[in-house]
Amino acid sequence: MNVDSRIHGFCKFIVPMVLLFGVLIRCFAYFRNLSFWGDEACLALNVINKKSYMELFKGLDYLQVAPPLFLVFSKALYQFINPVSVYVRDLTFRIIPFLAGLASIPCFYILLKMMIKNNFSKIVGLIIFVFNTTTIIYCAQFKQYSLELLISILLMIIFYKIIFKNKYKWYYPLFIALAPWFSLSSLFIIGSYLSVILFKNPKILLKICIPFLLSFIIFYLYTLKPVSDYNYEGMYNWWQNGYGFVSLVHPLRIAIRFGELFSFNKIIAEMIGIFMLVMTICSAVFINNESIQKKSFLYLPIILTFIASALKLYPIEARLIMFLFPLFVISISEYNLKFRKCILTLACFISIITSIYYTINPYKFYTSAREIVHYVEMRIEKNEKILLDDAFHRYYYYIKNKSDVVIINEGCGEKYTEICNNKIELLPKGVYYFMLKNNPKLKLTDKVSVIDEYNLYSSVIKFEK
Repeated sequence: MNVDSRIHGFCKFIVPMVLLFGVLIRCFAYFRNLSFWGDEACLALNVINKKSYMELFKGLDYLQVAPPLFLVFSKALYQFINPVSVYVRDLTFRIIPFLAGLASIPCFYILLKMMIKNNFSKIVGLIIFVFNTTTIIYCAQFKQYSLELLISILLMIIFYKIIFKNKYKWYYPLFIALAPWFSLSSLFIIGSYLSVILFKNPKILLKICIPFLLSFIIFYLYTLKPVSDYNYEGMYNWWQNGYGFVSLVHPLRIAIRFGELFSFNKIIAEMIGIFMLVMTICSAVFINNESIQKKSFLYLPIILTFIASALKLYPIEARLIMFLFPLFVISISEYNLKFRKCILTLACFISIITSIYYTINPYKFYTSAREIVHYVEMRIEKNEKILLDDAFHRYYYYIKNKSDVVIINEGCGEKYTEICNNKIELLPKGVYYFMLKNNPKLKLTDKVSVIDEYNLYSSVIKFEK
């Protein structure tokens, strides 16, 4: 038996195992059903509080942006199931990201088989994709990124068939036209590949462009423009202050953001990001046997996204470039320079270790808001109040009878300052349960008397004024 036959046999064994473990680890993340964190709660509050479906097509509150049809289907699912408890409600909101995360695995493997012929590279690509921290975590969170990843992969499959296999189905233009309504980031994929088709197969361009342009005009007028008018300034300030854009002044930022797809620790993310980015660049620059169209297919969406980020039109946080992850993975898998097998094996090892670790220890997102609220609601008595700071959304989402008991202490944020104490000192006399992300007990004004304290990942301090 020659080497190719052994690798082919090993591929037949390992691929189903990787697919199975990919499904199992995502099921574990979903059914563990961690408490909502800030952005999840903000998005869920929009879906719950917006009275009509049409309101979901406009700008959202709390600096949230999400594809309109993702929101519409989420609201429809929520109303249909009508969950009986907050625990079931969390599972309900996360159904679409979960199913999209599961579906992305076999879809990516289809794309992988189309674009890569070498069996070892296929296995590497599948492992890196399946065992990835970000793709696992976001299939168990109420955010759109898992769906955007799936839409991105499906678009890549469709465009690859059109560009390289001259295959065309009547429903391809329909799917391309509808994609932005489910995935805002799909515009980078569509724009890149339409430009490739322009040079590769211009005859088919009109069949795709006409329905897409009609859909995009409606999408722009009824969703993109209202959302931009409502949220652009706030989102720009948020991402600018949070180093979310590509900048020549900070050359390592791209590596860090790339590494954050694998790790939440900044130093580890930087090391992994540099390693993976070097492999990607080597594949792009030194593999000369690929056609210009193939290289354009792999790297044009990445380049377009990073240009948009440099123009401060699109941030490059890990979750926001997750739709590009299939292209990164394929490029890494095609690394073919010195120590190829050792380096690719190391890439697989990094992916497996980091994904399992952060799936078990998702400290970045877990703030125990559901558990904290339950703790307080089991103890709060008549005339006692709940006090929240600027990070109130995660707790507000879980609290019952909000208008009767909740006081939002605006201006008192994650960095506990004297402003917070001044506001607390102005509160009426009474007993309060102060819910917040970090424990400020040592900084809390001495004008109040602490009665009790409970810490999980969040804190609640019971005090009397």
